[in-house]
Amino acid sequence: MRNPWRVLPLTGFLITALVACGTPPATTSIVDRPAEEPLVQPVVQPAAGGNGDPNIVLVLTDDLSMNLLKHIPAVRTMQQQGTTFENYFVNNSLCCPSRTSIMTGRYSHNTGIWTNGTPDGGYQAFRDKKLDQDTFASDLRKAGYRTAIMGKFLNDYQPGSTKSPSGNQPAGWDEWSLAASGYAGFNYNLNQNGEVVHYGRKPKDYLTDVISRRGQDFIRRSAAREQPFLLELSTFTPHKPYIPAPRHAGLFKKAKVPRGKSYDKANTNPSAWMRARKLTKAQKKLMDEQYRQRLRTVQSVSDLIVDIKGQLRRSGVEDNTYIVFTSDNGYHMGEHALVSGKMTAFDTDIHVPLVVTGPDVPAGQKVSALGQSIDLRPTFADLAGAPRPKKADGRSLAPLWRGGTNSRQYVLIEHRGPLVDPNDPDREVFRSPNPPDYTAIRGKSWLYVEYVTGEREYYDRKKDPLERRNVVNQLSQKKLRSLHRKLEAAEKCKRQAACLKAQSLT
Repeated sequence: MRNPWRVLPLTGFLITALVACGTPPATTSIVDRPAEEPLVQPVVQPAAGGNGDPNIVLVLTDDLSMNLLKHIPAVRTMQQQGTTFENYFVNNSLCCPSRTSIMTGRYSHNTGIWTNGTPDGGYQAFRDKKLDQDTFASDLRKAGYRTAIMGKFLNDYQPGSTKSPSGNQPAGWDEWSLAASGYAGFNYNLNQNGEVVHYGRKPKDYLTDVISRRGQDFIRRSAAREQPFLLELSTFTPHKPYIPAPRHAGLFKKAKVPRGKSYDKANTNPSAWMRARKLTKAQKKLMDEQYRQRLRTVQSVSDLIVDIKGQLRRSGVEDNTYIVFTSDNGYHMGEHALVSGKMTAFDTDIHVPLVVTGPDVPAGQKVSALGQSIDLRPTFADLAGAPRPKKADGRSLAPLWRGGTNSRQYVLIEHRGPLVDPNDPDREVFRSPNPPDYTAIRGKSWLYVEYVTGEREYYDRKKDPLERRNVVNQLSQKKLRSLHRKLEAAEKCKRQAACLKAQSLT
């Protein structure tokens, strides 16, 4: 039986956030408003456990594209100190369905969460389907962990007002500090354990910094209680409107969207939704401005990681804490001649960072095995010594940094759309065309897509790593039948054993 009051030597820390490599710069000390002691839920006594249970910190960014990583110093340092997953993908490249899959470990076709708002998405649908009762937070809370989430939760979550706070306690979380529309970084309400606090426009009110300070306070108090903890730090950055902290506003003045070989280049043999694509001068100019802002916003994420690691050291738990860094989806800006957006099956949108540091994580290691967002929940349970989640479709990634392998041959990508809600934060000024409904499977060296329209795409990534030439018409009927069989098996699978079998088909 785990003793939650025992002093725990903490060796690793799991932060899931997408960041880049390098030596982090010194960060500015920010004085917080006087902080009230957060309301603490009654401690759930552990059902089972072992000795020295590690802490887990998840840093989850919003719309972080791979081309931003090299500009995030703290993540580059994490890559030097830990393990980088080179082939890690989301199941659905849209905020709410992706975050739902991360928390539940289940594919979109099993959660039924497809969009950011009702009726088939958003926080209310998440609750109505009782998905909130079965997440990595509930797993670890049952295992005796203190749990906390700071920042962004799910689209349509409402914190309430200072006079009328929301009465909704996010299931599975002992503590929370959650905003609804914190995309602008300032002038927002934060529901702090049932009490709503309004933050204005002073530099100290910048949301990423606020959740960092509150996360540090949670670490300090949890370590003092000698109880293992799970902390999710979920930033709204670098999501549009890409507002940086004031201290970073003058950086990257000459940066532009990378002009790679797929920039402003229409695909060969494209599906109907991508035809006749060509960027205008105005679109290019706007995206360059947006890209500079995105670079600036992620500097606060780097600062957050540095400051969180500092608090872990001060609290004496750094060595027993896993840190995992990732994003809910990627982002394209000009690739395939598409303006700013996501939701495609291209690597720009589905390939996201996953960097892990912790007690048994080798330094400087790269894992080439395929991983997916549905794997985080089983991974956290594995690290905590909690029972394997019965409904999860994914499997633990921990064996991969310990030298193991898996039989996964491809990952499943799903999309239902397009979105039509004018209030959705994922609508763009220069709106990128949304693909019609599709299901796709992505192997290490290929991508196969089937659209609801009947159109199909196949990209040979060995010859065409930027996915510019659709060569589906060059495939034999035998090859097409094989791909369809694999896709069909993956999009119907339910729970780990069946999904493992489906993704192992050759």
